[in-house]
Amino acid sequence: MVGGAEEMVLNLVRHLPDRFEPIVCCINQAGPIGEEIRKTGVPFHVLHLDPGLRRPWHVLGIARHLREVQPNIVHTFLLTASLYGRLGAILAGVPIIIGTEVNIYEHKLVHHALAERLLMRGTDRVVVSAQSVRDFYILQAHADPGKVDVIYNAVDWSQLQTTTSREAMRASVGVPPGAPLAGIIARLTEQKAHRYLFDAVASTPGLAPLHLLVVGDGDLRDELHARADRHGLSGRVHFLGARRDLGNLLAAIDVFVMPSLWEGLPLSMVLAMGAGLPVVATRVAGIPEVVQDGVTGVLVPPADVPALGSALARLSADPALRHSMGAAASAFVRPRFGIDGYVAAVTGLYDRLLVEKGTA
Repeated sequence: MVGGAEEMVLNLVRHLPDRFEPIVCCINQAGPIGEEIRKTGVPFHVLHLDPGLRRPWHVLGIARHLREVQPNIVHTFLLTASLYGRLGAILAGVPIIIGTEVNIYEHKLVHHALAERLLMRGTDRVVVSAQSVRDFYILQAHADPGKVDVIYNAVDWSQLQTTTSREAMRASVGVPPGAPLAGIIARLTEQKAHRYLFDAVASTPGLAPLHLLVVGDGDLRDELHARADRHGLSGRVHFLGARRDLGNLLAAIDVFVMPSLWEGLPLSMVLAMGAGLPVVATRVAGIPEVVQDGVTGVLVPPADVPALGSALARLSADPALRHSMGAAASAFVRPRFGIDGYVAAVTGLYDRLLVEKGTA
């Protein structure tokens, strides 16, 4: 499954101006994103390292690689890369070092939180995905607020292109004609809280006709299949695995669901809003900065099964409300979360730091 951070890397390398020459380094395994990056023609290196408390010397491998390629800027994504990639960049003497924080990690391991505080001394900027993430990160990492910039995650709206009809897509995944259909696009992990969604669908009387598309893969795949079976939902919950035809899938559903326990700013939710879908989501992290409760969707507390079920039932039963919220959602996100604005903000940061460091 390609997550939000991987999508941001892919979008960056596809859209960076020609004056930048990106090189993408993957610390451990490439995953499905690697092939898509390679197709862009951008150099892509897999270091096959496993840095951590048990193998701290692997950071030296990162530093050695950076000395070989001699970048002006190292910009890291995701927790492991942001910690060990920045440390390797410091050891390699890279002029400009930028980290990224996309989630609110309330239960970050103590040694990771301590490492963040120490690494901030050698980090020029940390880019965060939402204002709420910035506020939390500054407190957790004891960071200088002047070194933490909000650049909202963004999506490439071309992902919404369709190659089949709504009816054909629904039929292909086994959804009966006319049945209300909700969808979630997310990794199958504890964070994304699929189990609460399944519990809500099973326990809310008004959701008896509802079908649910589950797009994504992850460690909880078998557990979630078993949970759906125990609830008697095997005929109504459709596990599709990791998919890239998101435009077709979003055109087929009526309501998008994001019941996360913690977050940053989920890109699949933003993409769904751009497709004109109303959202039922939890009131965590950056989600309320995008979903306007009662206007573009409905916000509920995390892990609140009755509230989640009630919100889904309300939208499933009211086509006019779905249409008005979906139209408002698209009107809100389309001008604000396109990839062009994201790339302009990131490259603007690069340019400012290059001038500050005298390496422009």
